[in-house]
Amino acid sequence: MTLETTENIAGKFVGNYKDPTEFVAYQDPHDELNKIEAWLIEQPQVDCPLKHSFTPNMYIREIFMPAGSLVTSALHLTTHPFFILKGDVSVWYYDCPIERYKAPYSGVTKAGTRRLLYNHEDTIWVACYATQLTDIKELTKSLVCTDMNPFMDINDPRMPLWDQNKIKELQ
Repeated sequence: MTLETTENIAGKFVGNYKDPTEFVAYQDPHDELNKIEAWLIEQPQVDCPLKHSFTPNMYIREIFMPAGSLVTSALHLTTHPFFILKGDVSVWYYDCPIERYKAPYSGVTKAGTRRLLYNHEDTIWVACYATQLTDIKELTKSLVCTDMNPFMDINDPRMPLWDQNKIKELQ
């Protein structure tokens, strides 16, 4: 049995992919995370470089977030593991108390997760995705929702470069 066939069968039972419109705060102008993200675009932008790695049947995405940075994540459409290799970060999820993670740390991102992160120290966060895809455009389409915030204009030059690239890749 091929991995693609296995993923199709498993998807029917596990339900690892979610439609973004099913989530409570999807494009809600009253959602606090949307408001914070809209405020953040008014602030000086922080560079958070990404590193993309691949092994057979796995995509590994590493992001570096500098100390003192406040970062929002995209809406994750799949359930997958994550690892904090370095750093100290406070994380807020929709309608949940703030949690603080210190490296080394591992956890699971559930489909539908969207985060606000404050990095107390330089932080390296790694996420791993089971997939045969290797094209970043295709991966982005299948892993995250990028039209989440009704306040965000993708043509605004202040929009974080990663978000601009992420959205342009989908067009």
